[in-house]
Amino acid sequence: MPKDNPKILLVEDEPDVCGSIQSYLGRRGLVISTTVSGKDALSLIPISKPDIIILDFTLEDLDGREVLKRLRADDKETKVIVITGQLLPPEEIDKILALGVSEYFHKPVSLERLAGVINKILGREDSYPRIKTKSGAKTTPDSSVAHKLSNLLGIIRNRCENFTLNIKDGIYSDKSQEELVEMSAQIMRDVMETVDEAAKVVEKIKEE
Repeated sequence: MPKDNPKILLVEDEPDVCGSIQSYLGRRGLVISTTVSGKDALSLIPISKPDIIILDFTLEDLDGREVLKRLRADDKETKVIVITGQLLPPEEIDKILALGVSEYFHKPVSLERLAGVINKILGREDSYPRIKTKSGAKTTPDSSVAHKLSNLLGIIRNRCENFTLNIKDGIYSDKSQEELVEMSAQIMRDVMETVDEAAKVVEKIKEE
């Protein structure tokens, strides 16, 4: 049974990442509270009792792994989704999942996939398929090639979607038409370069 008014706490100290996740999930009916501090998160969790915690592993004040370990010392139930900019080997991912993590994402995070995982946790709908690591724990694709392709596709989607949503929200209201056209053109150039990189990765996959 899906829970009404679920609480989600986002622990992330990168403003762009935090803003993108909060904006994307907010448009899908989810209320997201945020903090940039691992220490603050540990203080907030017992008070706010979030249903899901989205936890960055590379926080400045307290390592995300330590936040998770301290959380699990007293709380075994709260669902945790880990996001990190570090490219970790399968064995390390297994150790993270063993701490009671629902899913692991490598930055840049695919917002659509993140929403899918959250919906699945909340009982709203199924999510994308996951595979098994050597130890049998389910996770996202673990090869470096698959990670790179996923990251490149995430960059393309996030760049385009963020620009579109920012226009809709009036964030660029101070920009002239000419400036918006140039911004659009630059995004298209970036997208084309990223697509070229993704195509090279696909060729590597085909060769394996």
